[in-house]
Amino acid sequence: MRRLVTAVAAFAFILSNAVPASAATIHSGHVDGFDIDYVNGVLTLDIKTYAPVDDDVSPSGTTLALSAASATTVPSGAAWSCLGAAGSTVYVAPQSQNANLLYAGWNTQDVPAAQGPVALELVSATAPAGGWFALYTTGGFPAAPTFRLSGNPAAGCGVASWPGGIAAGTHAHGNWAFSAAGTYALTFRATAANGVTSGAVTYTFQVG
Repeated sequence: MRRLVTAVAAFAFILSNAVPASAATIHSGHVDGFDIDYVNGVLTLDIKTYAPVDDDVSPSGTTLALSAASATTVPSGAAWSCLGAAGSTVYVAPQSQNANLLYAGWNTQDVPAAQGPVALELVSATAPAGGWFALYTTGGFPAAPTFRLSGNPAAGCGVASWPGGIAAGTHAHGNWAFSAAGTYALTFRATAANGVTSGAVTYTFQVG
């Protein structure tokens, strides 16, 4: 009986400390693309799903997919120039929820206040020809973009580190934009206020 109890306890310990599972391909629905947690002095960067189950999943082995239906055109106006030429095609997982598209946000609700704001960097990117990634939010009227991260190589458009960092206790959404169809491997790194880092974490996006 003692052996059984010990085995059950050991199994429970393994489960509670397991690396998040992979979720294969996520095409639509609410996810937090950047799920940043700080627990027992360890900072992690993974993906949080809400359906069919509320769970943390590893970016390794998981693909976030933007379908052809996510294609839209870049608005006119100087404020939008870092998203591409006016009228050009861009693929966007939008800030406002659309049941048919990926609805991706970020989450620092499990980061203590003392460890915020959390720095988030776009470390490197592998993209299809002519492809780059940008994450921006919109607000106000007329809506104008605020770029949080961007790999756009055009002069004045690159944003390698989230301006001001992400405050602890945040759950928000933005527009995840890709300038061309294809497969992207994007590497990010999160760092808490005390310098503890998630290390480099690579995400895969399939676009178009």
